[in-house]
Amino acid sequence: MRDNEPHAWTPAEVPDLSGRTVAVTGASRGIGAATAEHLARHGAHVIALSPSRAEARTVTARGGGPGRVDHVECDLARLAQVRDAAERIVGLAAGRLDVLVNNAGVAAAGPAPSPAGHDMHFAVNHLGHFALTGHVLPALLSAPEPRVVNVSSLLHRLGRDPTRRANAGGARLRWAAYCDSKLANLLFTQGLLGWAHAHGLPLRAVAAHPGLVNTTLGSGALRADGHHIQARLLEWAQARWHTPAQAAWTLVRAATDPYVTGGEFFGPGGRWEWSGSPVRVRAARRACDTRGAERLWRLSQQITEHPFPSAPGRPTPRAGAR
Repeated sequence: MRDNEPHAWTPAEVPDLSGRTVAVTGASRGIGAATAEHLARHGAHVIALSPSRAEARTVTARGGGPGRVDHVECDLARLAQVRDAAERIVGLAAGRLDVLVNNAGVAAAGPAPSPAGHDMHFAVNHLGHFALTGHVLPALLSAPEPRVVNVSSLLHRLGRDPTRRANAGGARLRWAAYCDSKLANLLFTQGLLGWAHAHGLPLRAVAAHPGLVNTTLGSGALRADGHHIQARLLEWAQARWHTPAQAAWTLVRAATDPYVTGGEFFGPGGRWEWSGSPVRVRAARRACDTRGAERLWRLSQQITEHPFPSAPGRPTPRAGAR
């Protein structure tokens, strides 16, 4: 449902983030880089995750503002590397992570499966983030108001059943697989919020989508597979909507709005949610399916070797901890 606020949310409402640590995946380009830069500009310590060191360092170079930016190499399609990256995040965050923004993603990927044999969209867009969230959970629970932001898409409305991608190898219908993975992002948000409530934990899980953004997401993969006409059409459509810096505000609001309680879904407030200031929006009915969320949670736990404990507890703060 949309906001009933007396005024539109603006970037001026981002609070001072000094003393807070935020990890952002896919932070080398597009809305991930813009999100990292916005947060650092407001004083946050940003841990930027990217598939390669060279890409990760681009955020460090652009950074600016009072916030510190560190970089961590992480290929979300490789679960062993995700575990290693989580350890680095916890170390860089000194044991306390305030916000995790699960933004990285692939679109229109070809039929080649992930190293573990899953559809690449399911592996990167969902499984890698599921595992990362579970592995950094102790650091999140050491923060006073921990928050996880999962980045979905308008195309989640075309998703059907994300679990069918788990053992599909490479998906032939690349856009159908992408839509399923974006539905998985919302089902994971619902599952994470339910898991936290069941264990009496203050973790807030929220979601956001950026609308239509002028990036190379999707078109790069299409060009790599020789689909140049499709790539040009996609780039033509994307170029007519907002920039990554503008689109990132939905993610920034989801990550920083002090009135977020958990379960909200933010998107652009303009026509068809393609662009505009971030507001609360409505997810598709399938994204609110409790049974679907539970089924995806159980499958994801099994594949990623149970990063979420069955009986978690809040860590005891160390002396001198922030």
